[in-house]
Amino acid sequence: MKDFAPHFRKLVEDQLPDDSRVLMPRGGQDMMILATWRLHDPLHPAKRSRMIRILISTEALQDYARGNDALRLASDARFIAWLQRHLRSFDPNHSSQLGVEPPPVTWDLSTMLLNG
Repeated sequence: MKDFAPHFRKLVEDQLPDDSRVLMPRGGQDMMILATWRLHDPLHPAKRSRMIRILISTEALQDYARGNDALRLASDARFIAWLQRHLRSFDPNHSSQLGVEPPPVTWDLSTMLLNG
């Protein structure tokens, strides 16, 4: 199966602030995308958002790979709309002490959500 990690990374990066940090650890069956960004808090200039962990199921990736270009474009549009909905309701702020990472927020993406 083709590696779609760079493609999904770009889709996520395009929806986040410019100073976002997006990582994609390898090793699991599902695709994992981790994202944070600087909060621009004047009292804490280095403070970053709570981490978002997006998990795209292996089944969703396999179905995505089997589709033709038109189906993948439709799936990309669904993914972007899904991500934008989650981001609109997401509160990136946290009250964790300096040096303590707040717990990440996990958003699971199934094949039904991605591929319709």
